[in-house]
Amino acid sequence: MPHFFRKFSRYSAYTIGVVAVGTTAIVAPPKEMLPQSLLPSRVLLEGIGRVGRCVVASGQIFADYTYNLHGVVDQQAWDEVHTRCARRLVTLAETNGGLYVKAGQIFANMSHILPYQYCHEMAVLQDAVVKRPYSEVVAVLERDLHHPLHEIFTHIDTEPIAAASLAQVHLGHLRKEDVDVAIKVQYIDIAQRFKGDMRTIDMMLSIAGYLYPGFDLGVIVTKLNDTVAAELDFRLEAHNSDRAAADLKKGGFGNRVVCPKIFWDYVTPRVMVSKFVQNAVKISNREGIEKLGLNVAEVATAFFDAISYEMFTTGFFHGDPHAGNVLVHKLPNGKPQVVLLDFGLCAEMEHPMRREVSDIWTASVTHDSALLREISNRYHCDDFELFASCFLQHPYVYYSAKGGRLTDKKVQESMRDTVKHKMADVNGIVSSLPKQYALVLRSIMATKAINRELGDVVNRPLRMLRYSLRTSHEDASRFKVDYLLAKAWVSEVYSTVMLRFAKWRHPELIELMENSLQVSG
Repeated sequence: MPHFFRKFSRYSAYTIGVVAVGTTAIVAPPKEMLPQSLLPSRVLLEGIGRVGRCVVASGQIFADYTYNLHGVVDQQAWDEVHTRCARRLVTLAETNGGLYVKAGQIFANMSHILPYQYCHEMAVLQDAVVKRPYSEVVAVLERDLHHPLHEIFTHIDTEPIAAASLAQVHLGHLRKEDVDVAIKVQYIDIAQRFKGDMRTIDMMLSIAGYLYPGFDLGVIVTKLNDTVAAELDFRLEAHNSDRAAADLKKGGFGNRVVCPKIFWDYVTPRVMVSKFVQNAVKISNREGIEKLGLNVAEVATAFFDAISYEMFTTGFFHGDPHAGNVLVHKLPNGKPQVVLLDFGLCAEMEHPMRREVSDIWTASVTHDSALLREISNRYHCDDFELFASCFLQHPYVYYSAKGGRLTDKKVQESMRDTVKHKMADVNGIVSSLPKQYALVLRSIMATKAINRELGDVVNRPLRMLRYSLRTSHEDASRFKVDYLLAKAWVSEVYSTVMLRFAKWRHPELIELMENSLQVSG
């Protein structure tokens, strides 16, 4: 018997040793040094660590809420726990990276569901993304392009000029074409991590939904599946960019709004090379635009025109035109040029859907309550004003042209009592809409945010109305369209004055309403 145990112990030690050596051989080297065949094993082993961190963070959050807030009604105590737990999730996302960062970015835009502290704390994930080593970038480029880098590029900057949840961008110079380019490189392991990380995130949110009924966080998984799956193939993004460029050219935008040239010889599922835009600034950088000697209102107008044209006229539109994806630079003739980047997330609407979206926008801006009620009823929504607010990204009631609505004390008191409860219905409205509409909402939200950063230099609703009217009233005469535009302009001037009065009288209510309507789809 002792002999048996000695033999068993010896074999067990050998087995443990072999497993330890094998695991070390897979986990220890940098990812770019591993053979492609071993990368899935590395991802699996690291995935166990990511799951473990999820379990720990989930346990800490559950314990914090359970033991520190049981029977507590003090709002400050709740706010403190919300903040602590949100920071734990930020740390988890930053440590695990990839899809966890993407999920955190979606959390940051879900103020219509989540407490303010979560959205505020997780907003850092929009910009603060950990960069990957340059050696990983080299490995992906050489494996995908099948050539040593010096044969394709004269140089590549080792520090990225931008980093996101799925990829990072480096500045380089093509040898053959003799042009500066932006080289977008997908993280080496992100595709292999997709399914496992999605299952883990789904599990976490399912448990959260079970423990805290009323928070439909499963929508995040749907968003991740829809967006990330499309963004993982850069060939699709390149095709989308070229298609958008052709649409804008056909729409008469000329050099006002463009997309960078794609160099198709260097496009793969994980690599995309496009022309680098020199001396450009983000469209939200008002000071930078003015330093270029450009008119801020002219820049904003060109951008809103392009987004509206895509959305209401062609139906093929950019699903995420936030400030980081829109650049501005000065042409040799002194005119501004708006450059749209990152077409990984796009949507297409056929004519019936495009007509309905145009009807919604036109009716919302011109206050056609009858049409809004008809459309909202199609989606089983009884509150047509809230339905319109989801698209306008501001309270419809404050922009109503009906006299007295803004100063009616009874209405104001009623809204103050019910606004928080109403915002819970926004998620139900968004969930009932076609998934293309979710990206419409996301795009509208982005245009609103950019206009706000620029100081609201353009009347965005009216500018977009010019394009929605052409589709919603495509059978009407030119006189009818011009009449509706003029009527909307008069109404908007009145509403703007009334809105400023309301902000002065009740700033806290306006801020709550506007923040609550920042839905990303």
